[in-house]
Amino acid sequence: MRLPLRRSLSIFVLLALAGPIYAAPHGSARPVSAAIAVKPDGADRARLIPLKDVFNVRDLGGIDGTRGPIPYDRFIRSANPAHLTPADSKELREHHVVLDIDLRTAEEERTSPDVLADDPHIRYLRISLLGNQPLTLSKMPPSLRALYVNALQADQPEFKQVFEAIAAATDHGSVLYHCSAGKDRAGMVSAMLLQLAGVPQNEIVHNYAISAYYLKPMMATPAMTRMLEKDPAARAYMGSPPQAIEGFLEALEHRYGGTAAYLRRIGVPAGDITRIRNRLAP
Repeated sequence: MRLPLRRSLSIFVLLALAGPIYAAPHGSARPVSAAIAVKPDGADRARLIPLKDVFNVRDLGGIDGTRGPIPYDRFIRSANPAHLTPADSKELREHHVVLDIDLRTAEEERTSPDVLADDPHIRYLRISLLGNQPLTLSKMPPSLRALYVNALQADQPEFKQVFEAIAAATDHGSVLYHCSAGKDRAGMVSAMLLQLAGVPQNEIVHNYAISAYYLKPMMATPAMTRMLEKDPAARAYMGSPPQAIEGFLEALEHRYGGTAAYLRRIGVPAGDITRIRNRLAP
């Protein structure tokens, strides 16, 4: 039986279509948000890049790895920058962004174009990290944890493209990578980068888990509230529970020997892995 259009759209497209990311006005529908298990601390707030109309934009700088703190303006994770204002774009230029990796599908990009794709100072590259077909609710894995773990097997060519692109851009400037909410596909890439830097697992999990806090305004929009009320099953995919990325990291370690071994296995040259590691070090 053909699914209604509402349920045939990707969860991530629905996030993108939730409209400009403004807090719900007083008197609007009751906000429907995922539970926030972990909140940012002072160090997290120092890494936040406060843009007006794009949320969850965070530098990886300052997080301690085995070789010291990751430098600022090397790697920036983000939600979809479709609603960047001119001031927001200027702010990103001041963070020396030279490469924008869009981890969304072609459908997501079509319905909510990335403003940075037209910036002459930034190279734009779209690599759909979770496949090119819409992830309908009926076809979604039972949890975010399962979604992430499955990606390690199903999306190896895409992970290879992402990390080779990062390596090619690591001689100068910063790499911005984003999906729709900046928590799932961007969360996996962030976890892998942090593991390459030798960041302890508890810190990697923390960096992932605070996305739910930064996405509160997105979850409070009337459009998102209506969508979740119509599709309550979507709630399971809207947060950033620690156990989701813990499962991803455990699979990386136990099945593949860690991020570096995984990248070598899927064909990323050793020299590229070294270049990325060097850019993650002071």
